[in-house]
Amino acid sequence: MQSSIPISLVFALMFVLSGCIAPTNMSEEEKEPTESAPIYVSFSANSLDRLEDKGEYYDLRSNFDGPILLLWIAAGCQGCHDWTDMIRESRDNGNISNETNIVSIHRYPSFESTDEVVSVYGQNNSSHYASWPVLVPSENTRAINFLTGEMTDLDIYTAFDNPVTPTLQVLNEDGKIIWTSKTYWADQSVLDQALSIM
Repeated sequence: MQSSIPISLVFALMFVLSGCIAPTNMSEEEKEPTESAPIYVSFSANSLDRLEDKGEYYDLRSNFDGPILLLWIAAGCQGCHDWTDMIRESRDNGNISNETNIVSIHRYPSFESTDEVVSVYGQNNSSHYASWPVLVPSENTRAINFLTGEMTDLDIYTAFDNPVTPTLQVLNEDGKIIWTSKTYWADQSVLDQALSIM
C-alpha cells in the first residue's frame, strides 16, 4: 500500500508536467518549413478516355470555362453511386444543363483499379454511369497552382483538403474551392445549394 502512493504521485506529476519541457515558442527560423496548399488549385490527370472525358488526359485549368462541380468517388462507395445517379438523372431531365461543368475524380487509386472505376462509372450500361469526365489520378499526381501554372510538392488529395468519398466541391473559375459538402447520401437540397453557388 505504501509503495503505491509514491508511484501514483510520480504518475500524477508526470501527467501534470507533461509538455512543460519543450519550448512554448519557437522562432520562425526554428520551425519546420512546410508547403501549404495554394488557394487557387488545379491538376492534370488521366481520364477514362471516353468521348465524355474529352481526351485521354484532362487538365482542369483548360477544360472548363466557369465554376466546376467536383465529385470525389470510389468504385465501392454506395454514397458515390447515389450521388452519381442523382446528378445524371438531373442532367437527363434538364434540371442540370449539359453546359454545367461536372467532373468525377477517383479518390483511392491504391485500393481500386481503373478497371473497377470503368465497370461502375465508365460505360453506358454501367450500373452508375457518369455522363461527364471521370478522372483517375495516381497517388503521385501533384497539385498545380492555378494562377502560376507551377507544379507544387503537394499531392492533389492534400491540396483539395483530403476529401473522403463521396465529397462534392465547387471550384470557381479561378481554381478556388468555394463550397464543400460531405453528405454521404445524395440529397437534392444539397445539390441545389451547390448549383446555386455555381
